[in-house]
This record gives sequence, structure tokens and C-alpha cells, in this order.
Amino acid sequence: MEQLYLMPGDERYTKFQDENGVPKIRYTYCSLHGKLFNCTCRTKDEAQRLCEDWLVSQDRCYIN
Repeated sequence: MEQLYLMPGDERYTKFQDENGVPKIRYTYCSLHGKLFNCTCRTKDEAQRLCEDWLVSQDRCYIN
């Protein structure tokens, strides 16, 4: 398996089919603070929306 390196602010997604043949997206994003977000969704838009929600919660952690 290929090693995955992302710079802060980078995203990467790969398309695949699950065991039932349903198309899916494996999405990974590296935040500006170096934390990784990973998810598997049906569409890239859905994955990016989940990532944006995750980023909002991460920003709250760095306000202190």
C-alpha cells in the first residue's frame, strides 16, 4: 500500500466500490494544525461537508 503524506491544508480522495459494488469516496484532509480527518462517503461533496463540520469543532479547541 502506498504511503500517504499530506501537507497542512491538503486533501486527497480516492474512488472505490464497496463489497456490494456501491461507489464510494475515501477522503482524507490534513488541517492547518496537522490533524488528520478521514471518512468514507458516497460523494466527495458529502465528505467535504463532514470535514468542514469537523474543522469547526477543531477551531473551537484552539481558541483557548
